[in-house]
Amino acid sequence: MSAVAQEEAVSVSFKCDGRTHCSQMTSCAEATYFLRNCPGTQMDGNNDGVPCEKQWCR
Repeated sequence: MSAVAQEEAVSVSFKCDGRTHCSQMTSCAEATYFLRNCPGTQMDGNNDGVPCEKQWCR
């Protein structure tokens, strides 16, 4: 399975539900989904497109 297909399969299980912070996430995949798809997230302090670098996406 390609990386894009894997990401699409994972993102299906996530939905925007009002969470906006890294402390509310359970994985890098989840944080990435929220950053890309949900309004008002506060998970990319340096605006490089990678969320939660200290907690999940190192």
